[in-house]
Amino acid sequence: MLKFKGLFAQSSIISKLILLLGATSILSVFALAAWLVLFKGNTADINSLKWGQMLQSVAMFVLPPFVVAYLWSENQLISQNHRLKLKWLDLVSVVVFMILIIPAINLLGDLNHHLQLPKALSGFENWMKASEVQATQFTEKLLNVKDIKGLIFNVFLIAIIPAFGEELFFRGTLQAILKDWKGVKLAIWLSAIIFSAIHLQFYGFVPRMLLGAFFGYLLFWSGNIWLPIAAHFINNVLAVLFYYFKFNGYQLPDIDTIGTGNTLWLGITSGTLAVLAIFFLKKKLYQAT
Repeated sequence: MLKFKGLFAQSSIISKLILLLGATSILSVFALAAWLVLFKGNTADINSLKWGQMLQSVAMFVLPPFVVAYLWSENQLISQNHRLKLKWLDLVSVVVFMILIIPAINLLGDLNHHLQLPKALSGFENWMKASEVQATQFTEKLLNVKDIKGLIFNVFLIAIIPAFGEELFFRGTLQAILKDWKGVKLAIWLSAIIFSAIHLQFYGFVPRMLLGAFFGYLLFWSGNIWLPIAAHFINNVLAVLFYYFKFNGYQLPDIDTIGTGNTLWLGITSGTLAVLAIFFLKKKLYQAT
C-alpha cells in the first residue's frame, strides 16, 4: 500500500512550490464546483456570493497548507518550527500595535493611490482602477449587514478564515519554503509581495505588502504562527465592525481616511510610533525565543 504521509519530504524547493500551487488549484476547482452545484452560480444573491467567497478562501488558503504538510513531513503542520504557546503580553502588544498603525496604513494607502504609471502603461492603469472599483464594491456588498447574525457571519468570513488561512499559507507554508531557498528575510518580503498581489487591489498594494512583511517578521521573531494570525485578525475585524456600525446608522469617522487630509498629522505620528514599536516588538519577541 502506497504511503502518502511524508512522501515528498525530500523534494526540492521547486517541487514543493509546484505541489503547493497544484493543491491550491485542485482544491479551488472543487470549491467552485461545489458553489455551482449548491448555488447555481448565482451572482445576484449576496448569500450565494458570501458562501462562494468562503468556499474559495477555505480551498485556496486553509486546506492546502495541511495537505502539503501531510505530504512533506511526518510532523503536523503547526509543529513545524512554530511554537504553540502564546504569551498574553505578546498578544496584547500586537493588538495595540495593529490599532496604533491604522492612520499610518491609511496614509500609505493614500500615497499609493496617487501614484501614476507612465502614459505607455495607461491601458494597464485603467484596468487596475476598474479592478479596484470592482473589488471595493464587492467588499462593501459583503460588509453591508443589518443584524447580529450577519455581523457574526462576516467576522467568520472576512476576519477569522482569512487570518487563519492566509497566515498558514503565506507565512506558515510559502515563507517556510522560500526560507530554505534564499534565507528568511528575502522569504518574508517575497511572501509579502505575493500576498499583496493576490488580492488584486493595486492601489492598496504598498500598505498590504508592508503588513504582510510585518506578519512575516512576527513569525520570524517569535517562532509563533498565532501572533501573525492574531495581527491579521485584528486588522480585518476592525473593518468589519466599523462598517457594521456605519451601515446601521452610527455616525463614525471614516476609518479608511483617518491619517489623511485634515488628519495627516495622525498618519505621520502613527508612522513614527509604529517604527519605534517595531523595534520594541523585535527586542521583546527575540528575548522570549
